[in-house]
Amino acid sequence: MKKVINLVLAVLTVGTLNAQWTYKTVNNGFDTPYKMAYTPENNGAEAYMFFIDSAVILEISGGYYCDDKPSIDVVLVVNGVDKKFAFEGYKGGSSDVIYITWDMASEPEFLNAFRLASTMKIRVNESYCSTEVYTYKMTNSKAAYDYMIK
Repeated sequence: MKKVINLVLAVLTVGTLNAQWTYKTVNNGFDTPYKMAYTPENNGAEAYMFFIDSAVILEISGGYYCDDKPSIDVVLVVNGVDKKFAFEGYKGGSSDVIYITWDMASEPEFLNAFRLASTMKIRVNESYCSTEVYTYKMTNSKAAYDYMIK
């Protein structure tokens, strides 16, 4: 019985550790090293932050998106309160990437809530394809953003 309890606790611990923002510098030997942060997959898509041209961008990757510029609703839960934001997204070169914002620092209210949030919900509103909703735990989001800008 002790082994079963220990196994369950180990699995829960591993799941908890993985359910957060992870960040690293990618150096594949071919390209200039770059910073990235990401969350575990939800509903077929992951949330990513990349540092490009002196700005941190936020994107969703992994779904299928039809509209070139879908409206995107983001709800950040801060201390149990929903903070709502609206963005005009941009579809990437392929239909599996949506850019939410090109510069998180240009939206100070959003950035502050992002760093303090416990949960992030993203709804990609499509005119042709179905509307998709993604929910991410925001554990470690402040450290991930701070890593991106250093």
